[in-house]
Amino acid sequence: MALPRATTLARLVLLVGAANAACEGDGTPTTCGVPTARLSVVATLVDNGTDLRAEVDFAVGDRSSGEGWVALCDGDELTIAGAEPEHTDRSGRIVYSHTEPATANRAFAFALTREGESAAAFTIALPPAFEITAPVSQAEVPRSADFVLQWEPANPGGLMRIGLLEEIGGGVCLETLTAEHDYKNEAGVDVEDDGNWKIPAEVVDGGARDHCDAIYSFSRFATVEYPAEFATGGYLEGRAERRVAFVSVP
Repeated sequence: MALPRATTLARLVLLVGAANAACEGDGTPTTCGVPTARLSVVATLVDNGTDLRAEVDFAVGDRSSGEGWVALCDGDELTIAGAEPEHTDRSGRIVYSHTEPATANRAFAFALTREGESAAAFTIALPPAFEITAPVSQAEVPRSADFVLQWEPANPGGLMRIGLLEEIGGGVCLETLTAEHDYKNEAGVDVEDDGNWKIPAEVVDGGARDHCDAIYSFSRFATVEYPAEFATGGYLEGRAERRVAFVSVP
């Protein structure tokens, strides 16, 4: 049986009111009225050699549209490593962050408490720290000869991701066109975490260019289980990363 027109209109008013309640005064969508089970979470903890920085954001659904980010409702309480995080609006993506000194505990607890919902909590632990030993900062690295990247300590059985960045020139000074050595690829190259990796001669190509200012990035990842309380589509990541600036020469 169809609902009376008055009842239908009343329900429509309630729905519109609920939608409006789910936004802050500036129109930013929030978690108000959204069950935790419909929220996906992306959380990272990064050791960059200077400090330990955690970031987390929330979205409605599985993020397949690349949108849906939300700010926490006023009644929601988030803590990272026991502290209230800062929050930043990055073009509609609301990021909650907390930074600790490099000497702090290498496992951060994240806890979200919401009215009418069970608490949701998870922990991200960092992989072992390491330092790059070759090349040293601002060293000249020839493209025409094999070069061995080195770091310590190694983490046998794990993987190290190596990338190649450029400081200037819009990233056009160097090219890496060999698939297994495509360090300029956005995803980098994953290698065995044995403490050394050989860059064969000529796989880094500078054409007729002479000196190119560049950076090798090294990233070690930890596997973190995604919490069942949240919707699929997010991920948790612990990462130790280091960078070294060098000069690529013929």
